[in-house]
Amino acid sequence: MKKLIIAHRGFHKFDRENTIAAFNQAIEIGADGIEFDVRMTQDGILISHHDEMMENQYIKNLTYTQIKEISARKGFSVPSVEEVLKLVRGKIKLFVELKEKGYEDEIVKLLLRYLSLSEFVLISFHVKSIQVIQDHYPNVKIGLLLRSRKAKILGFLVKVLWFLPNAILFGANPDILLPHFDGYSLDLLKLAQRKQKHLVLWTVNDEMMMRRFMEEDMVEGIVTDIPDVAI
Repeated sequence: MKKLIIAHRGFHKFDRENTIAAFNQAIEIGADGIEFDVRMTQDGILISHHDEMMENQYIKNLTYTQIKEISARKGFSVPSVEEVLKLVRGKIKLFVELKEKGYEDEIVKLLLRYLSLSEFVLISFHVKSIQVIQDHYPNVKIGLLLRSRKAKILGFLVKVLWFLPNAILFGANPDILLPHFDGYSLDLLKLAQRKQKHLVLWTVNDEMMMRRFMEEDMVEGIVTDIPDVAI
């Protein structure tokens, strides 16, 4: 199986993360995928941005016009998700991270307007978001993000609670598990094998670890800040 090299928030060695320039760079260097963050503005615009605040104001309380003005003063531009989709369609796979709950329907409808089902995966730490998408869009591929501690706990549980169904063990039934690389373990690998889940590890920036993970059959890919090195 070909391993996926996924550019974390685009390729931002020379450009700011989560921007059109960073996404363009990821495409140009030949990355297999782009991971980027989604938030919603006060006026209902889905944007590509990681932090929940700008200039001490919550994104959810700012209009898109205000966000464009703030970012312009800082020397960059915050793209709308629609702009991102127009750029990448037919060129690269997307791993779309929902940073908040509540706009699952809006993001899925927008993605399906521009991309086929095979061109994107929706990912989140929020189990509730994953449940909502599964209930309403069962054909959309989804991934559960796991911080190191939770990944280690799940790895341990496989020893004693291996019989639990996915919906109880994970809180949902994701297609992919996305643990932080610090949470990777033999037990977690066994859990993925038993539950027939592929793993995508984040954020892997060490060359030796890249080689190690790429040799694991159950590891589908890595998210990295240095996709040029990974390639």
